[in-house]
Amino acid sequence: MKKLWLGFLLASAAFAAAQSADPAAAFNRGVFYFNRGEYSLSVWEFTQALGLNPRFIQALNYRSRAHFYIGNHDQAVADYNEALRLNQALSESFYARGARYFEAGEYYQALAEFAAALQHNPGFAPAHNGRGLVYFRQQEYGWAFRECTLALRLTPALAEAFYNRAAAYSRRGDHERAALDYNEARRLNRITGETAFERGNEYFHDGLYDQAAAAYSESLKLREKDPRALNNRGVAYLRIKAYNLAIADFTEALEVQGAYAEAYNNRGFAYRFIGEIDRALADSARAIALNPSYALAFFNRGAAAYLKGDYDQAVRDFTEALRLKTGHDSAVFNNRGNAYLAKGDYSRAVQDYTEALRLNPRFADARFNRALAYHYSRDYRRAAADYEALLQQAPDDADTFFLWERAAAGAPLP
Repeated sequence: MKKLWLGFLLASAAFAAAQSADPAAAFNRGVFYFNRGEYSLSVWEFTQALGLNPRFIQALNYRSRAHFYIGNHDQAVADYNEALRLNQALSESFYARGARYFEAGEYYQALAEFAAALQHNPGFAPAHNGRGLVYFRQQEYGWAFRECTLALRLTPALAEAFYNRAAAYSRRGDHERAALDYNEARRLNRITGETAFERGNEYFHDGLYDQAAAAYSESLKLREKDPRALNNRGVAYLRIKAYNLAIADFTEALEVQGAYAEAYNNRGFAYRFIGEIDRALADSARAIALNPSYALAFFNRGAAAYLKGDYDQAVRDFTEALRLKTGHDSAVFNNRGNAYLAKGDYSRAVQDYTEALRLNPRFADARFNRALAYHYSRDYRRAAADYEALLQQAPDDADTFFLWERAAAGAPLP
């Protein structure tokens, strides 16, 4: 009856090392690795370049982007802040930082950065296009159309703006104009694997997982064996419960880029759902070995350990996930509470469920699990109160009603 919340991530990472005594050479190698999606290697090279030339703004910008793709968001923003400190008039730095905020879902900050880019360079079309993307994500399709049109007036060959305006047309129901803009983007030969990949991300964000998988497939036709597209298509398959297809994609991504922590983590997630718990544990462990600060990998290994009955390991992994911050603390507290509950440590279980509810008062699973913990510890009054709160949300839940009756009568769990 205990319930688990399980998660996964879209991202990419790789690990390696190199050295250089020439900042330009290190920078060029960093760009090479960045374009291949080997972001940890690129961070290393850009760091080498900056060690030799601390004012190398392009290296700061690229390193920030690489940090973001790895998941090091604080370092990403710190690098852009340093680039802006070195050259406040550099519109590209404002734009790039806005793009990172956009990808992190921090839309108001993204709009502020794009506005700053335009303040320094009113003719900077990518910033208008960026604002259009923010408005699109906020479902302000009229404003998205306006910004993309402004971008195209400034740079008529900006295929990304045609593509984004096509998306705005489509959401407004003007499919004919959407098709014209999309075809123009193709004519400009800029519907590349990257554009199709980004379209897949948009579909995924909107919950259109079948369309996302199709867009990632289109990206893979244009850019064969791109590990990011394989990984993200695998995650889309996870969302539609096509677990074997997901596993095949994660496996192929790992064949292309062996040091890909997110693909290991995501494949472990899929293995868990088909009951391959040992494989799930092994993949989570590989992800952690590649990235010891990967909170979600600890979270998912803890979930697999719980299903295997290794509750002590589950507690350790969930505790580490809380320390590293997954962004889903309420779920992690709930799951650690489940591990404590399974160990018979009802007091700690109650503490964790209570913290989960403090973070998310409408977290029904945590309230149900806390009711069970109270019930097991024979605190019938508090158990009945939690069951009653759940019945107010779902009055026809027969199982909860049965448990409420027992608790109210001072009867233990059957």
